[in-house]
Amino acid sequence: MINLECKRVIFFSELDELEFFERINKIRCIQSYEGISDSIFLKIKSKNISDLCLRELISLFYRYKINMPQLAAFLNEKNKSWFLNEKAFWYRKTFNKKRD
Repeated sequence: MINLECKRVIFFSELDELEFFERINKIRCIQSYEGISDSIFLKIKSKNISDLCLRELISLFYRYKINMPQLAAFLNEKNKSWFLNEKAFWYRKTFNKKRD
């Protein structure tokens, strides 16, 4: 199991917060979540998640400005062809590398 920390997530309205929790409830690889202090912890079933699930996590983390380097834990041989795309919007934020 992998725990992803969503620290100090900023919600701009009540509906924005509701949307966040509705989204995490729809992402199949998220087994559960728990709020502790100023963080929301997402419990992920396995390190081996589907491409669809990884793309949803990327979208969620990018939208809510959650620390994206945590998602690098899901890099594997199967997804590296698209996940390591240096031109993708998530690349620098996930892998902390600058584009040339």
